[in-house]
Amino acid sequence: MHAGTDRSQDSPRGPGRTGGEDRPVPADRAVPAVPADRIGRIERLTDPAAIRDRIEELAFHAREDILTLVPHTELSAAYLAWIRPLALRCLRRGVAFRTVMLCETLEDPATAAYLREIERHGARVRLIPHATERLLACDSRAVALPLGGGPTVEHGALFTEEPAIVASVRALFERAWERATPLTPAPTPTENARLILAAMCSGAKDETAARGIGVSVRTYRRRIAHLMDHLNAGSRAQAALLARDRGWI
Repeated sequence: MHAGTDRSQDSPRGPGRTGGEDRPVPADRAVPAVPADRIGRIERLTDPAAIRDRIEELAFHAREDILTLVPHTELSAAYLAWIRPLALRCLRRGVAFRTVMLCETLEDPATAAYLREIERHGARVRLIPHATERLLACDSRAVALPLGGGPTVEHGALFTEEPAIVASVRALFERAWERATPLTPAPTPTENARLILAAMCSGAKDETAARGIGVSVRTYRRRIAHLMDHLNAGSRAQAALLARDRGWI
């Protein structure tokens, strides 16, 4: 049959009737094509520059926390030059930053220096002997995983905001976090520091809390400020969370 011929004239069913491929599809019922790289709220990227741009976009919009699990023995100079300012910008904005790395990373001077630098700025860093997964989570909103499930993104990465997947990835990170040990072991707090923290977390007003532990309000607030500085906390609420994480209260 030649191109352009009206096949409905040759069909005994005629146009508009049920007839397999001859039946026209109403315009309002047509199914739009689904892009190959975005199916089921999953975005597939293979270009390294596009992956970096997407991660930067997620970090820019993060408001609560960023979680990373990076099972590499060292970070390349190029990667450090990219991730360092990104991490520090998030920390300056008050976004909680937690990362789990392999213990072997401390054997690489550049990687170890980066981890200690971000820790000084408020990041929480833990080390784990063995890990194969790599992941990134931004808030409870989005996650990124290497394409193929390996530890690197050289073959691409998957990004998704699907709630069930986000929850599973965050749970995976928390399991690794629980098994890991702090980069810098926390010193044991004094009994006085424990009292101050407990009073701060009680919800009582400063005047009441200070009176309860037998110090002036000025001394009480000064000691809280000292503890916040020691914990690298930007607020009392963050100080309480960090203190609980370290087992101080």
